[in-house]
Amino acid sequence: MDRISGLPKAILHDILGRLPDKDAAKTCVLSKLWRETWFSFPILSICSKNFFTRRDFLSSPEDPLWLSKLDTFTEYVTKRLMRLRDQHLTIKEVKLNLTYIIVRRQVNHYIDWWIQMAIESGVEVLELHLTGGAKGDWYNIPLCLTQAKSLTKLVLSGGIRLDPAFLNHSLKFFSMKTLSLSHLLFGYEGVMEHFISHCPLIEHLTLDFCNVDNPLRLGDPPGSNNYRVKSLSLHGLQNLKGASLQYIREVHIGAPNLENLIYYAPVDGDESFMLNLDSCTNLKCLSLWHLRSPNKLLHEILSKIPFLESLTLRNCSIFEYEKLNISSPQLKFFGLLFCSNLKEVNIDAPNLLSCDYGGDDKLAISSLRNSNQPELNAYLGVDPRHPYSLREFVENIKPQEVLGSLSLFIHEPCSFRESLGVLQVSSLPPSIKRVQLRVHMDKEADYFPFMNWLLSSCFPETISFSLRSFFNMKAFIVVVKVTHLERTYENVEDLKAMLDALPESHVAEYVNFGLEL
Repeated sequence: MDRISGLPKAILHDILGRLPDKDAAKTCVLSKLWRETWFSFPILSICSKNFFTRRDFLSSPEDPLWLSKLDTFTEYVTKRLMRLRDQHLTIKEVKLNLTYIIVRRQVNHYIDWWIQMAIESGVEVLELHLTGGAKGDWYNIPLCLTQAKSLTKLVLSGGIRLDPAFLNHSLKFFSMKTLSLSHLLFGYEGVMEHFISHCPLIEHLTLDFCNVDNPLRLGDPPGSNNYRVKSLSLHGLQNLKGASLQYIREVHIGAPNLENLIYYAPVDGDESFMLNLDSCTNLKCLSLWHLRSPNKLLHEILSKIPFLESLTLRNCSIFEYEKLNISSPQLKFFGLLFCSNLKEVNIDAPNLLSCDYGGDDKLAISSLRNSNQPELNAYLGVDPRHPYSLREFVENIKPQEVLGSLSLFIHEPCSFRESLGVLQVSSLPPSIKRVQLRVHMDKEADYFPFMNWLLSSCFPETISFSLRSFFNMKAFIVVVKVTHLERTYENVEDLKAMLDALPESHVAEYVNFGLEL
């Protein structure tokens, strides 16, 4: 007996909402009831790749088979939306992920119609993604969008253009909480601010790779001479909690409740940019990309944001031999990833708990005062042909007792077996509480010299290994706890002898991983 089909339609819709799109669509062939349930399902998610093949897109626009598929596609989407509208059912979500060739082949008027029907049905979430467009291919979003009072989330990405005519309309985005605009073309720079200013309840904002149309000659196609959005001023957004802004040269944010900000500085070679966060006193997480010589900006920002807990600098460039200084009383996490020319960083963060570092092994890290023992996750490009590179990295962390643990993520750049051989170490390597290691190994024979290299580089109390193996052996994990070590171990055989000699109380856990140690 089919008890599921007897459930209320709201529960059946909830079941469909938890299935992948393809599986949910297949339920319409189960029975007449499920077919009716599918056609009244208030979430419409359409991806053109599920209807067309790559071969279809390469066919002639006059190919009868292509035209037949196109008619089937447009009829299906239209029928789904019309049924919901005619039954006066609220549409929760409409997501259209379309290859631009469909728009280019006289389907843009259908998209206008679909958006209009969705708005008339009180759509709450509207997403339109256009992919694969050539330069000069732009779909003009219809002005009916200005009447979308019920929208709580709007996502537009790809070859979409917002006409200056939007400036002449009062947008009714009274319920909008999430706005994401990516790879869009604005017919006028003020259109973007006009959009945002009419979203009084907005909580999350994303602006990525947005351009402004700049026609140099009469008759030039839209977007043929565009430029990046130059400035953005956001004020009066009391509910804004998170924002991601990419490649806007001048940014002023007046959002007292903003907690999370990601900012990508322009990368066109011009060093001038402005980021004004004076009123964002409650900011907790800040991620900055592509900054050039960030010391001055960081000093200004950190002095005005007393509650900052997380700071990440990624792909920033530092003047040669310049020191990076970080001072923040509440900072708990600091990330420094793939910044060029950086030789030394001084961190004055007494509450720091963890730090992520990615780059080479030539950096010196100084923690001026810290009451904790923070964890350091290092994504190192260490050179195994230089056996002391890892040791130097650990020794350059000052003071040594500040570091609680070190996690290493190392990709094998060349054969350890050929480059290292047997290391002779004459002095004790630097001590460290705990080392977590992830490394990719291609050859079983490389494991022994790698272990030799690791143990000659640092002196861990606890070692945790997680090695992905491509040779004929299962992946393994080794956890070894060692205390009161008084010498270095020149090879894995010495390590085996040491483990055999230790009392059981000194070895917390040892997992055999397929190699005879």
